[in-house]
Amino acid sequence: MAVVQYWSMHPLGPWAEHLRYHDVRDPVEARELYARPRVSRLDLPVDILHVDFDTAAAHGISADDLVDDDWAACQDWAATLTVPGILVPSAALPGTESLVLFGPMARVPYGAEPIGPIDLPCDATADMGAVTPDLLRLVRWRGSTHLGLKAWRAGGPPVPTPAVSYPAP
Repeated sequence: MAVVQYWSMHPLGPWAEHLRYHDVRDPVEARELYARPRVSRLDLPVDILHVDFDTAAAHGISADDLVDDDWAACQDWAATLTVPGILVPSAALPGTESLVLFGPMARVPYGAEPIGPIDLPCDATADMGAVTPDLLRLVRWRGSTHLGLKAWRAGGPPVPTPAVSYPAP
């Protein structure tokens, strides 16, 4: 299997992916989760492939497969690509995108200038970050309708970029 890196293009994306993958729907359980959030400075290659619902078929994959619960079609399709990476709709957080980079990457400190093409400036933004409970209402759970795909099929406007509410301090 090829080396692949998955990055969210939205700050809520990593938590949405984690909650969805582990099927954590209970706010109390979600508040018990901690992670070390990271940020990276990516200079995207000019030949990155941007695939959305409109362009999926032209690139050899269905719009449904881009956000399907079964990853097989997406993985098979990605294995045929000769680009360094793809931008695709997020299956977990409608209204956002995921960046998929193919090939090995090496972490270098965030402020460092990359020496080679595999160098990825990246650092933690917190030691123990907790999920925002309001995110649970935005996650697209396995088996549920992807609101972005639904809006696209209906010819309506795209779903808005997700945002969470925070309780007053």
